[in-house]
Amino acid sequence: MRIAILNLTAGGLSGGYRKYLLATVPRMRQHPSVSALSVFLPAEAVRDGAFVGDPWVTLPSLLNPSGRRALRHALDAVAPDVVFIPTGRWLRCSDVPTVVMARNMEPFAHGVRGNGWSDRVKNVLRAYVAKRAWKKATRVIAVSEHVRDFLIRSCGIESAKIGLVYHGIDAASSFEQAPVPSWPGAPPCDPFVLAVGSIRPARGLEDVIEAVGLANASGFPLSLVVAGRSDRGTRGYERRMHELAGARGIADRVVWAGHLGEPQLSWCFRRCAAFVMTSRAEACPNTALEAMSHGAACVSTSAAPMPEFFADSALYYPPADAGALAGALRRVVGAPPSETRRYREAAVRRASSFSWDRTVHLTLQQLELARG
Repeated sequence: MRIAILNLTAGGLSGGYRKYLLATVPRMRQHPSVSALSVFLPAEAVRDGAFVGDPWVTLPSLLNPSGRRALRHALDAVAPDVVFIPTGRWLRCSDVPTVVMARNMEPFAHGVRGNGWSDRVKNVLRAYVAKRAWKKATRVIAVSEHVRDFLIRSCGIESAKIGLVYHGIDAASSFEQAPVPSWPGAPPCDPFVLAVGSIRPARGLEDVIEAVGLANASGFPLSLVVAGRSDRGTRGYERRMHELAGARGIADRVVWAGHLGEPQLSWCFRRCAAFVMTSRAEACPNTALEAMSHGAACVSTSAAPMPEFFADSALYYPPADAGALAGALRRVVGAPPSETRRYREAAVRRASSFSWDRTVHLTLQQLELARG
């Protein structure tokens, strides 16, 4: 099977998407069913092209007809049997079957509330573009049952057209190899809870800030590490979160760590007293898989698709219920060592059911089905 992967993005590659390509593309190249694999990358990501191996092709600008024609000529040159577009966008590829992935729920689940006007407009456009791509594609890959149900219920996609393929996770690196992060300001006081992900309204960070404030006010001292950063459109939300921490009297107990490299993030997963998942809009929560693979004790919102991934390896709280979250944190952080060990072992066991080899195997199945 000859495959072309079109990475149709607004420019570069996000950290999570880069990890996806790094994990799947080399495995696809080595798979016996794949005779040729051509990867098309946006110009801003060309400097990172080596990480997916050869051959890779620079995408022309698709903002004008000449760029789209150039891309179609490049596709004709590699003569794929199937085109795979993991980014939820669409490009007409003559009569070549296409498979589009559905991997971003934020424009649908939390695209407007709490966002600035520019991000609201972008999310409306993202939702339109994604829905159009799913309808036009030969097949659609959903990265969770939650996404699959949404495609059927809210987008009118036929169930027979949708394949379910979870993302995978690599085994965590050893604790001894993970360096202590260089903290911006003072390091967190133990015990600390950890929240990971870009700082934006859909993350629901107010839950954990409120909960840590309640815990400290009740004489149960906790610190919070927030690993992630905002972008230009979400700096107002980050400012509001800083103000909320100050209003709850925990400004000196919150470390805004910014972007952390994988070794530093590994240290945080290993050392935190609890990993907290507060997100309101996820398709496949990769940070949850990372946390579980590191053996973090996990507390999560009960919003879909979290239980689909954590199963019985996490404690749950209702979204926006800071009191319930504070109670769950007290239970996990205050647990005796034997119970803490059970939390951590359950997380590792759950993570072991998600495999990148299985992701690639099932993805190639979907590409074969698209060929008919």
